[in-house]
Amino acid sequence: MARLLKVCLIAVSVILLGACSSQYEADLAKNKQWEELGAYHGEQGYRELTEVDIGKRGGYAEIDYEKYRAGYLKGRFDYCAGKQTVGTVINPGYPDDCIDGEGNSSFGLVDRGY
Repeated sequence: MARLLKVCLIAVSVILLGACSSQYEADLAKNKQWEELGAYHGEQGYRELTEVDIGKRGGYAEIDYEKYRAGYLKGRFDYCAGKQTVGTVINPGYPDDCIDGEGNSSFGLVDRGY
């Protein structure tokens, strides 16, 4: 019985955390904070939204998408800079999103023009 209660508490916690991040994202979009939204998505390791997705969230022009993309690239760089190949240790078949097909980081300083 205690184990069932523990599982239920964990499930409720996961749902609540998911709701908080969704609300956070909705608030960023509502306040037109596209660069911050992009940075958040990049830092979390999320896939980049398309220009159409930004439009669905209230973005009006290409410039909103460009702001989002700039934030995303910065956040993704931060995500990949601190990431080791943890996925390959846990599961050798797990793809590492920060490494391209040739084993190079797809978010290195050279690739970003620094």
